[in-house]
Amino acid sequence: MTVISRRALGALAAGMPLAARAQGAFPDKPIRLVTPYPPGGATSLHAAIITAVAEPFLGQPMISVLRPGGGGVTGTTEVTRSPADGYTLLFGDPTINSLRPQVENLPFKVDDLVPVCRINFAPVIFVCKPDAPFQDLAGLVAWAKANPNRLVYSSDNVNGLTFTAFEMLKKGAGITARGVEFGGGGPAITNLLGGTTMAYAGLPAVVGEHIESGRLKALAVTAPERLARFPNVPTAAEAGTPITWLFWLGILAPKGTPADRIQHLSDGFGKLVQDQGFLTLIGRINSSIQFLDHKAFATELAREQAELKQLYESLRR
Repeated sequence: MTVISRRALGALAAGMPLAARAQGAFPDKPIRLVTPYPPGGATSLHAAIITAVAEPFLGQPMISVLRPGGGGVTGTTEVTRSPADGYTLLFGDPTINSLRPQVENLPFKVDDLVPVCRINFAPVIFVCKPDAPFQDLAGLVAWAKANPNRLVYSSDNVNGLTFTAFEMLKKGAGITARGVEFGGGGPAITNLLGGTTMAYAGLPAVVGEHIESGRLKALAVTAPERLARFPNVPTAAEAGTPITWLFWLGILAPKGTPADRIQHLSDGFGKLVQDQGFLTLIGRINSSIQFLDHKAFATELAREQAELKQLYESLRR
């Protein structure tokens, strides 16, 4: 990803058309967007762009606040303990908002935050080497059923993104398989390419270039629809195992934030993500937008959290 300087962000933001400020008292001071992860990653890059261009659409400046620590716990806890007034928001993701509260004793619960909007998402793509004994997801499932517990796949960490994708696959398809945790996408792919493991499930940013070069074969994508970048790769549902697992980035507010303020924020972000200047900046970090307003995001988030709760309760039995 290309890191965009604050000066460049400000220059582009200055050229954006000003939207009419909302009438009423809210907001009457800057809004803080807390990113619970260190600088330099995808989350902080998105946050920097959003906060640089948000003022014309929200009615007040938005300040990017980085609060790394505890794998997202420090910043998220700060937001849940902030006044529920719409002036402190979290830039969240499924790991800290849906997954970890299901499996760890954290200082907050999944319902301590309410959705404002989803900005975008990236699905997981199941991949294997071209010489694997299966060439699609249905073939992987059939091979795993014929060879119980012999399918060995690269994973990230227990309860991580890839771990969860394969747990969903195992439960949904009724197969057994063994994951080897490598701690990240780089070593996970290295071991897959080296023949130590047979499959992997990673984000397009991690596996995409290997698919395009032919070093890895894409089996299925865990999105509701096929990806424009890989139109020939079926969804998991099309391949016979309905799985939806998306790494999203979204805005959340402390529980109890007034509904009219949630609506104002959702409407403002909805206008922001349609602005061509904003989309230009997002394109510079090789990202895209799949916006959901607060109502649609609430529905999707509830589905995700319920599915993860059911999954992890079954793993504890």
